Amino acid sequence: FVAPSGVQKEDMVGDDVFELDMERNVVAPPKTPMLRQSACTPLWYVVYKRVPSAMCVIHTHSMYAQLATLLDPTEKSDVIRITHLEMLKGVGNHSYDSVLEVPIIDNRPTEDLLAEQLDAAILKYPKCNAVLVRRHGIYAWGDSWEQAKAQCESFDYLFETAV
Repeated sequence: FVAPSGVQKEDMVGDDVFELDMERNVVAPPKTPMLRQSACTPLWYVVYKRVPSAMCVIHTHSMYAQLATLLDPTEKSDVIRITHLEMLKGVGNHSYDSVLEVPIIDNRPTEDLLAEQLDAAILKYPKCNAVLVRRHGIYAWGDSWEQAKAQCESFDYLFETAV
């Protein structure tokens, strides 16, 4: 399922989503006319192809996610490392004393242009369930929408602590 572009998510109804197959063909269009697929659709497919267990991808423009990408004043770092925080348990595959490495990719004029970088980041950091986009936000995923939401919240807490 893919959310439409330009619609406030809290204003959506269940019939406002696109149902797509794994080749991005529309299986069922939204009931509301004139809706367009999210600009992030190509990115969802990168995650689903690289992380077969992922069932949900969430993208936010979290202030703490954006600020975390700016902790390196040179803006050249391709990763943020966080360790020795209890909330590391909330992002999957980590414990209190693990070193969480969250990849950072550079923003582009349009989100579809992030696909190649996102793919490379997932391959380089397979233990992480998220990718930060410098000066933009975060993409996080999970095995269900509930897990993806919980991980998003945990990442946000960790980024708030880091900044």
